[in-house]
Amino acid sequence: MKKINFYLLFAFSVLILASCQDSKPKQPLSTETIDSGAVEVFCDEAYSNILNPVFDMYRSAYPKVNLAVKSVNARNALATLLAGKTRAAIIGRDNLADEDSLMKLYNVEPYYQCDIANDGLVFFANTEFPTDTLTDSIIYQMLVENKKLMDILPNIQQEPELVIAHQNSSEYGNLANLAARKQKIKRPMTLLPSSDSVIACVKQNKNAIGICYLSQVQGQFFKLLRIGFTNKDGNYIAATKPVHQSYIVMGEYPYATLLRLYLLENRKNLPFWFAIYMEKEAQPVQYYKRARLIPSYAKYNLEDERR
Repeated sequence: MKKINFYLLFAFSVLILASCQDSKPKQPLSTETIDSGAVEVFCDEAYSNILNPVFDMYRSAYPKVNLAVKSVNARNALATLLAGKTRAAIIGRDNLADEDSLMKLYNVEPYYQCDIANDGLVFFANTEFPTDTLTDSIIYQMLVENKKLMDILPNIQQEPELVIAHQNSSEYGNLANLAARKQKIKRPMTLLPSSDSVIACVKQNKNAIGICYLSQVQGQFFKLLRIGFTNKDGNYIAATKPVHQSYIVMGEYPYATLLRLYLLENRKNLPFWFAIYMEKEAQPVQYYKRARLIPSYAKYNLEDERR
């Protein structure tokens, strides 16, 4: 584990250093306008499938633009952007602690960003799992203090297996940032290649707790674990409400996540207009709603959907 983390840190450092040594922004391959030219986007693999229809919408709307999308893990997407190797990256998490440290070390400025949509990191299990609620405190104890859930909750007779996508995934990054509160995760977990692998694992394992995005698992035959938590104002929000997008919008779910599009340059070039399309154009915004995302550029009439 330590060797892997050291390698990732070293590789990330090299990319940052390369970016600092070459201060010139990556230039477009050819002359471009608002509706012509070439755009290469590095996209968080956790969202590649869900965003593919939006990329096709853009290609249909702007046939003179050559849009190339590369699906990579979240860490790779950010590192490639910081190294100036791409002009746009779509990532489903905030920076990790080591990334922030490296950016400060090499004096790398924050990049211009557009907020595409909100989502939520959820804990889900087989319908026969013996509990349907947790708290943010219990999750923190499991992850950071490596406490056993069966020692905390009396109705858990067998310690569950925690299952999540690999360490470079945005799911794992959000787990570290939000649930572990940027502390080192000490809990042994099953790390799988993708969210699809996580979902398949939980389907077959009655004693597994999977960790994915709400947009990936909502509507499937799973038990989405409700989570009680203390909000930023110090008020405790009881785990009485279903895991649903409406409660993320209202701030009544602890692990809200944000899908962002980062730009290498803060200027109105072709990648900028692509970002505006992804964030604000009516057709993509309506699609995000159908895809169980929460568009950042939308109005909501919230209804209480208690079950």
